[in-house]
Amino acid sequence: MVNIIVIIFALLIGSFLNVVIYRIPRKESVLWPGSHCPACEQGLKIGDLMPVISYVWLGGRCRYCRDRISPRYLLVEILTVITFLLVFLKWGISVETGTGWIFTAILTITAFTDLDEGIIPDLITCPGIVIGLLLSPYMIGIKSSALGAIIFSGICISIAILSHGGMGGGDIKLAGFIGTFTGYGGSMITLIIASVAGGIWAAILLWQGKAHRKTAIKFGPFLSVAAWLVWMYEIEILISIFGYSLYTY
Repeated sequence: MVNIIVIIFALLIGSFLNVVIYRIPRKESVLWPGSHCPACEQGLKIGDLMPVISYVWLGGRCRYCRDRISPRYLLVEILTVITFLLVFLKWGISVETGTGWIFTAILTITAFTDLDEGIIPDLITCPGIVIGLLLSPYMIGIKSSALGAIIFSGICISIAILSHGGMGGGDIKLAGFIGTFTGYGGSMITLIIASVAGGIWAAILLWQGKAHRKTAIKFGPFLSVAAWLVWMYEIEILISIFGYSLYTY
């Protein structure tokens, strides 16, 4: 029963995250006006707003103008359910679960705004850094949190300078946010995983002829996914790399 409640809660949060992902880059209020079709601007009713169910029932199209709805809406809602449930199953009813849900929600927003619009809004990452620091006493400690933000964002600034703009300001602030939750150690693992995954993706695009050497790769989604995996499974990742003996002393 508790798991069902978590799933319903996650579906509602996922639906709200879709609103934030669409409206924040356009500098629109996330509260007013109510949900409407981006194409015909028709206000949506409760039957149109049921997470996942409405999308499937309507065949991924607006009920009123039949314009196609981005599959991103469905993907965000499903991912929110999966990630929120995994966090809850690991930590139960605890401060860690609440912290993990906040971290997950912000990472989801940054990943998909970067995918959709090519930007990572300061309106999301800057408050996220403050939230991470405020929550740090219940997680990794204020010192590790602050060092994580400073070191990770500092490394990204260095990369941006050396690559002559290869990394944007949004990525730098996202790194600072991630650092407040993962600490400096987790940040380094996050950077390694994101860099490897981003490099593989770039190689695939080059091989398929869909990109060239100067094509900009959106790094935000790779940082977000890597950060979530590290926050959830840092010990498991380290053990898989260095072996169990790392934690026997």
